[in-house]
Amino acid sequence: MKNIKTISIIIAAMIFLTAFSCNNNHSKSDIAKENTNDSIKSIVSNGDTVFTSKEMIIIDTFDTGEPMKIHFFNSQNIDSVYEKQYYMSGNLFIEGTLINNQRTGKWVAYYENGKIWSVGYFAKGLKNGSSNVYYDNGQIRYTKNYINDVAEGLWSFYDDKGNLLGEVMYEKGQILWQKGTTDE
Repeated sequence: MKNIKTISIIIAAMIFLTAFSCNNNHSKSDIAKENTNDSIKSIVSNGDTVFTSKEMIIIDTFDTGEPMKIHFFNSQNIDSVYEKQYYMSGNLFIEGTLINNQRTGKWVAYYENGKIWSVGYFAKGLKNGSSNVYYDNGQIRYTKNYINDVAEGLWSFYDDKGNLLGEVMYEKGQILWQKGTTDE
């Protein structure tokens, strides 16, 4: 059964095989450029190579036919996929690794102008570790921490100039203390 799944995905990948720039500000035509089967793509996120791919497939498209979601995979391991989703403009919206269809590792979301909106970490589809959300001017909006999708540790909130507005301390999802927040 796994061989049939592998063959189906490889055939689909060959039909939809495209290449694109790993740059956030690529045009729709950059996404749809033709690729060769023998080339290996290294997916780069914020300067780090996070996934090496030999194949890619368009998973979903906008009504215009432009790619909305693309999966990159190595034909030897189709259970590990690097996913990129796009705005209708063709700019990158979000990217990260999926293992067995669950978010794993670092995921980065972008504003449509290409600036980072958020960075978070996952394990087996659950938020694990720090999560930072940014204003479009690059200042941190808030930082959060999770263990298996449950709030843990210090959460800090800032204004768009970087000034601390408030903090909340969590332990196993329960608030231990808070200051400077509206729920005091």
